[in-house]
Amino acid sequence: MLTWISHHTESNTVHAVSVAETSENAVCQIIEASAEKAIQILKENIQDNSLYLLFEWDANQAKLNIVVTDASKKLDSPQSVCCTFSSLAVELARESEEQRLGYTESVKFWLHDYLTTCTAFFNYSLVAIFHSSSRDNTELL
Repeated sequence: MLTWISHHTESNTVHAVSVAETSENAVCQIIEASAEKAIQILKENIQDNSLYLLFEWDANQAKLNIVVTDASKKLDSPQSVCCTFSSLAVELARESEEQRLGYTESVKFWLHDYLTTCTAFFNYSLVAIFHSSSRDNTELL
């Protein structure tokens, strides 16, 4: 069970969790739970210009950020989900660039696998996209 902490500012809310898990099975389950959290708040998050459910993976910080955004990928929804894997970041820092890229592919696969069976996501007309570098380099999930 994850304990989400909501950080509120004037313009947005970030639902964040930090975990120390490093096993692939646990990380996969937490990534799925993060996607589920983001999908749970879609009803309040979708705006007239919303097009994408964007998953942003930072392998250097082992952080997954999930946000609804517009076609330009510049106007984000008022709420986002952020999951940080503190111990995994330490482990990934010891790995080679090739191994980090392999882990990024695993994260992308887990998200794709989850979304293909998530009936709640199918209720929305959003396109799921992923990146691990910049919003200019997204790919479909």
